[in-house]
Amino acid sequence: MTEQEYYNALIALGCLDVTSNRQRSNGTTAFATPTGHVISEHKSGYIRRNMYREGDDMGAKGYYGGGKCYQLNPTYTVPYQVIGQDGKLHRYEGAKRRTLIWSRKARLKKLFLYTIKKINNEL
Repeated sequence: MTEQEYYNALIALGCLDVTSNRQRSNGTTAFATPTGHVISEHKSGYIRRNMYREGDDMGAKGYYGGGKCYQLNPTYTVPYQVIGQDGKLHRYEGAKRRTLIWSRKARLKKLFLYTIKKINNEL
């Protein structure tokens, strides 16, 4: 599938494009899914599930900032090593890092698959 076909498939699943003008100028696309989640793909390589606050004084498209977000990018561990005070080399499996997805097509595909998974889990 092409990038546009993945975008159209997300719309066909019932997602709404809720991208603000500022997000669009920054290379971000945001979707409100039928399950009530807001997911976004960013030019920086990240994909996220955004948790916006809701209230009577909501901004454009029913959401306003200040919320949390969960990274949807795959993770990998980074090994590191240190020499301790005892002079011995210690090796560890280090912190988790996010795999950045540089292709917009790949980010949209990941969001498409995530949306299908969430829709199927609610049935």
